[in-house]
Amino acid sequence: MKKISKNVLLVSSVGLAGSAFAVTNTHPVFAANNASKKTTVANDQAKVKSAQKSVDQTQSKLTQVQNDLNTANKDLAQKETELANAKSTAEAANSKVAAPNKSNDEAQSALKQAQAATDSANSDYQNAVKDSTDKQKDLTDSQNKVTNLEKQLTDGEKNNNDIKQRVTEKNNKISDNQKTLSGLQQEKSESDAKLASAQSDLAEMKQKADSASQVLQAAKKDLSSATSTNESLTLPQSYIDYVTGKSTDWDTAKKDLQDVVNNHTYPFTDGDENDTVYDDPAALSESDQKRLDFYVKSLIDSVKSQVGSTSKLTITDGSLEFAKRYTQEYQNSNYVFRKYNAIKSASSIMGLNEYAVTGYDIAANRQVTSRSISIINGYIYNSYEFGTTKMSEIAKAAFDLVTQELANPTDYNNIINNNGYFSVAVTTQDDKFYVCLLTIKPANVPSHFNTNEVVKPSQDELATAVQKSQADSDQANKDIESAQSTFDQAQAQNQKLGQEISDLQKKISDGQSSVASLQKQLTDTAKLQSQIKETKDSLPAKQAALQAANEKVQTTQSKLNDCKTALAAAQKEAANTQSNLDKVKADASSAQQKLQTAQKAYDEAKKKQEKMTASVASLTKKLAYEKKQLAHAKAVLALAQSKKATTKKKSTKKSTKKATTKKTTKKATKKKVAKKVKKAKKVVVASSKFTSLKGSKKAFVGKWKKAKSVSGYQVRYSTASSMKKAKTKSTKATKLKVSGLKSKKKYYVQLRSYRKLSGKTYYSAWTKAKTVKTR
Repeated sequence: MKKISKNVLLVSSVGLAGSAFAVTNTHPVFAANNASKKTTVANDQAKVKSAQKSVDQTQSKLTQVQNDLNTANKDLAQKETELANAKSTAEAANSKVAAPNKSNDEAQSALKQAQAATDSANSDYQNAVKDSTDKQKDLTDSQNKVTNLEKQLTDGEKNNNDIKQRVTEKNNKISDNQKTLSGLQQEKSESDAKLASAQSDLAEMKQKADSASQVLQAAKKDLSSATSTNESLTLPQSYIDYVTGKSTDWDTAKKDLQDVVNNHTYPFTDGDENDTVYDDPAALSESDQKRLDFYVKSLIDSVKSQVGSTSKLTITDGSLEFAKRYTQEYQNSNYVFRKYNAIKSASSIMGLNEYAVTGYDIAANRQVTSRSISIINGYIYNSYEFGTTKMSEIAKAAFDLVTQELANPTDYNNIINNNGYFSVAVTTQDDKFYVCLLTIKPANVPSHFNTNEVVKPSQDELATAVQKSQADSDQANKDIESAQSTFDQAQAQNQKLGQEISDLQKKISDGQSSVASLQKQLTDTAKLQSQIKETKDSLPAKQAALQAANEKVQTTQSKLNDCKTALAAAQKEAANTQSNLDKVKADASSAQQKLQTAQKAYDEAKKKQEKMTASVASLTKKLAYEKKQLAHAKAVLALAQSKKATTKKKSTKKSTKKATTKKTTKKATKKKVAKKVKKAKKVVVASSKFTSLKGSKKAFVGKWKKAKSVSGYQVRYSTASSMKKAKTKSTKATKLKVSGLKSKKKYYVQLRSYRKLSGKTYYSAWTKAKTVKTR
């Protein structure tokens, strides 16, 4: 293979890089190459010297460690000999323990047997002493018992005669009281019948009075409602003009209507005596239900008359019945759309076409006193406890429903042109109550539907009804007073008889208890005589048992003394054998400690010897490597010295040839540099992207991250995905709101950054279009 000169390779690399220098020995690369060759021999000589020094140092360390290893081997051999001697001594000492240990075990066993025999003999003796003591006590107790029983017999015979006489006297008195009690109970039975009759009459009178009072209160409420001047709503002229087509200014009409609503006063005043309070707003009384219907109808009629509406709402018995059915079906429903299901169910029950019924409702808050949440089978349930709801609150909700419909330009015809059979229903759901205006189209009702109109009574008729109700209530209260007087007299007589009967029954019960107590005090003399005979008959056997127990005490005491003597001898022998055993064990323990010391010394010497062996191996390996490095450095030095003269001659011959290319290379280099500078003037603008894009009412708001070294941002938007007819907004902030757009419309939005530099503006690319929908 043909060798390529190092200088030729350098020229090739310089030409590829487009250097502006001539290819001569004056070129910086060649100059550096020639200078480096002058220092190569000196550097290689220094490397040889450094490698030789490393070899010498490692050889010295290896010699020292080998000497330390020899010393460690000698020390390990000595420690191994000492360990073997310690093991032999410990084994000999341990062998001497067996015989004394066996003798001590035998002595301890004999001692345990002697102690067990002594304990058993002592237990037998103690039991014998206890048995003798118990039998002596039993004999003495029996003798004392005979004496006590004979005394009880004498005293009991005398006491029994006195008790029998007292029992006879008490029984005679109890018999007299029982005869008197029978007569009083007969009188009490007759009094109970009279009291029950009087109580029934009083309850009937109270029921009539309550009914009359309720009728009176309802009549007063109806009269109060009839005299109210707040059951109409005076519309502002701007609103009337808009509804009748004379004006198109809805904003003014709505504002003026709101002012009228805010200043309106209600016929059901909070705190008024006629302001009924309900625990359940859905359970209105019949009177309040009609009051609410008439109030809402009056409101709507006043509105219709002002705008010239010819439609008519009529309250009928059938429409009132439909409102009741609607409320029942609504309260019993658990559907999501309760109102529609309640209309459907009530229509089905009354034979109506459900599509002939329209209903508009409004929700109002109930007073919640407590709330709890429970989870059953994965479902969340809310439980409420409510306060009361006033009639004035229900009326206000109804007023708000009417004005809410009037304030909506697309819904006010629900009020103004509402025509048909009319009623109002009140329902509840969770923490809300709902007021619903129900209208049934007349053309769709069946023949059985009751179309009898319910007319609001006149003020005079209501005043007459109040007077009549007041008179009926007053008469009912007088009847209660008379019935109460009769009841009180019958109750007083009945209570008096009851007390007399109770007192007499207590006397009879006390007498019977006293007789029973006296009879318990009678002494059973026959039982005492039997106990005396039985006790006397047992005395001879108890005396014989006591004599046998005393003899057993003597026998067990003798046996206990013999066992104590044997125990003392066993204790002495056990002490002697234990002393001998302790001595040989101490000798064995000392030998074992010396063995442990020798083992520890051997282990330390072994560890040190292994460490020295590893160090010798490591240094031997290192020395071999460093010798190879030294040989390599010497070879490199020899090669450098042989090339030094050859390189000098070759560089002189080539210097003339290289000078001719200087001018041509310099021009080419200048052109390349100019081209690179021109290319470097292209400006790159950092881009950003949306972090948030949200729609609002006829607008949208965009947010994005801040880009580095930019002057601002542009946002363009269009209703077409192709961005046709797109509009562009500029800003320096990282947030922009675009307003004046179409509502409920989908827009395509893009973002880009721009930078102003030297009077020119540079842009990044548009981001991928994102979509947003306005409200």
